[in-house]
Amino acid sequence: MLLRYDRAMRNLILCAALAACGSHHSGGTGDGGLCDANDPTCGTPSNPVIVPCSGCMQFPPLGPGSPPACTDPSTDPQLVYPPDGVLLPPNMNVIAVQFMPGNNNTLFEIDFENAATDVRLETMCNAITDTRGVATGGCDFELDPTDWNYVATHNAGGDPVMVTVRGIPASATCVAGSNSRNISFATMPLMGGIYYWQSVAVNGVAGTTGGIFRKDFGNPDPTPEPFLTPGTQNKCVGCHYLSRDGLKMVYGSDDADSDDELGDDHFVLYDVATGTAAVTNLTAGFAAWQADAHDEFIMSVGAAMGMMSVSPELVPFDGTMGKAGTAFTFTAVSALSGLRITNPDWSRDGTMVYFTATTPITNVQTSTGCGPSGTMPCMYNNKDDIHCTNGSIWSVPVTGSGTSATLGTPTPLVSANSASENDYYPAISPDGSTVVFDQAIGTTMATQDSYNNPNATLMAVRASGGTPIALANANYKAGMTNSWPRWSPFVQQYKGQNIVWVTFSSTRNYGLRVHNEDPSFFNCYPPVSPEDPSGDHSKPFDPNCTQPQIWMAAISLDQLASGQDGSFPAFWLPFQDYTAHNHIAQWVDSIMTQPNCQQVGQDCTTLTCCNGETCDPTTHQCDSVIF
Repeated sequence: MLLRYDRAMRNLILCAALAACGSHHSGGTGDGGLCDANDPTCGTPSNPVIVPCSGCMQFPPLGPGSPPACTDPSTDPQLVYPPDGVLLPPNMNVIAVQFMPGNNNTLFEIDFENAATDVRLETMCNAITDTRGVATGGCDFELDPTDWNYVATHNAGGDPVMVTVRGIPASATCVAGSNSRNISFATMPLMGGIYYWQSVAVNGVAGTTGGIFRKDFGNPDPTPEPFLTPGTQNKCVGCHYLSRDGLKMVYGSDDADSDDELGDDHFVLYDVATGTAAVTNLTAGFAAWQADAHDEFIMSVGAAMGMMSVSPELVPFDGTMGKAGTAFTFTAVSALSGLRITNPDWSRDGTMVYFTATTPITNVQTSTGCGPSGTMPCMYNNKDDIHCTNGSIWSVPVTGSGTSATLGTPTPLVSANSASENDYYPAISPDGSTVVFDQAIGTTMATQDSYNNPNATLMAVRASGGTPIALANANYKAGMTNSWPRWSPFVQQYKGQNIVWVTFSSTRNYGLRVHNEDPSFFNCYPPVSPEDPSGDHSKPFDPNCTQPQIWMAAISLDQLASGQDGSFPAFWLPFQDYTAHNHIAQWVDSIMTQPNCQQVGQDCTTLTCCNGETCDPTTHQCDSVIF
C-alpha cells in the first residue's frame, strides 16, 4: 500500500510539473483526473486517476508524513452498496457507491483497486435521505460515465476490483478505512432493451405513474425514456408483452382506480414503430409472442367473468390484425383438468411453449371491511389468472410457424410438492436450455398467491427436466418478493462460461436510498384482490408499503447445467426512478424509435410529435395516446 501511494505522489509531482492536471469535480458531476480517459493506461497503477473534489482540501496519501490510521473503530466508514461479488455490464456507465461515513469524517476517498487499476475519487458526504423522507446519515457518490470508463475499460472480463472508502476529519489528524467490496465487469457489453412498468411515484411527479418506460442498453445515456405514460389522462398502463424484435406489443389499459381486476381491463395490440393500435379490445390475459418474430402471439384466458372454471387453454392471435384463432385446449390431459393455464412464454426458436397450470384464488370472504361504514362483509370472487395458487410449470412442443403453428401435448416440468407450494412465471433462456421461474412456499394467502408474493424466490431448471436450483446469490435472502424473472436476449461469454442476465422486481433495500427491509413494512395490495377485497378505491396509500424495484443479475448457464447455483449477486438498475414502484421488465433485441420526431415528454412547440402521440396545448410536451 505504501508503494501505491508513493507512485501516486510521484504522479502528482510530474503532473504539476507538466501542467497536465485535469479539472476537479465533486460527487460524480463532471470529471477530471491526471490522465486522458481514452488513454489505455489511464487509471492503471502506473498512471493512476486521482479526482479531487472542488473546494476540498487535498486527501492525504499514505506514506511518510501522512496522518496515522485512526484507532477508534467508530470512525471507520462502512460500505453499504454495491453488493460484494457483483458482476456488472461494462457499458452500464453509472453506479452509486453508498456508505456510512463514520464519526467525524468530512472528506472521503473512494478507491477502486486491483493489479490493473488505481482510481481514487474524492468527495464530501452527499447526504442520503431515503424515499420515506428519513435522513439516513449515509453518503452517496455516483460515478459518472468518465469515472466508470476509468475502471471498466481495464477490467472487462478481468479480475475483481476492490472498492473501499477512506475518510478523514476536518483536522486531518488520522485516516479511517472502510470494509471492502469486490465488483467485476463482464467481458461483453449488454445489448438489447427493456420496457418496464412504473406504477406508483411515492415522492415523484404527478402524472408520471401507471406508465411504461423503456431503456436501450446500447445507448450510453443513463436515463430512461417514457413510452406510454398517462400524463393527465385518467388511465393506467401496466401489463405489457413485447415481441423479441421490439416491433409489436400487447398491453393492458385500465382506468387509474388502483385495482388490478381483469374485468374492467382491456388489452391492445400496438405497433411500437408507428405508435398505432390494430386492436383495442383484446381479451385480457397474459401474452407471449412467437419465437423471435411478431407473426403470432398466444394469450391466457385471463378473465373468467364469473365462471367457476375455464378449460385449460391458450388462444392464438395473428400479430397484424389481432384476429383470434382456434383455442389450443388441453382437456385430454387429465392432470390439467380443472386448472387454468397462464404465464405463457414461447421459446426463441419457436419449438416450445412454457406455462403455469394453476388454480385461481376465489371465494375469499371477510366479516367486515365493506359497505359505507366498513361493517359489511367483503367478497373476492374474480376467478381471473392474476391471483393464483399451487401452480406447476409445464412445457408443450410446437410444430409449424406463423399462424399455422400448433401445440402438441403438454408435459410437467416442475410440479408443486404440496398445496403450499406455488411455481409460476416461467421464462425460457434465449438458447432454449434453461427455464427460470418463481417459487413461493407459504401458509397464508399472501404467501401462496402468485401476485406480489413476499416469499417469491428465483429458481432455475433445465428445459430438458431435472431438479430445480435456487438462485441463492441473486435471491439475496428470504422474503424479498423476487418476482417476474425475465432473461436478456443474448447469450454472452465470461471467463469461459455462457452467461445471460436476468431482471426481476424485488423489495430488498437499494443501499440506503430505498428502505424496505424492516418488520414494520409490508407488501400492499389493490382494493380488488384476495388480500384486500374491500373495493375501497379511495383509501390512502399506506406509507409502510414496500417499494419494488428492478434488479438484475448475471446467470452462468454452465454452472446451472452442472447442478450449481449459477447466479451472481444482483444489482439495482440505475436508470430507474427510485421514488417509484417498478415492475415487469420485458426484454427486446432492440428498441424501436421513430426518427425526426419528438418523443413522449419532449417539447413540441415547433417540432412534431411522433406517431401515436399528441402535443399537449398547455405544457407543449408530447403525450402518449393510450387506448
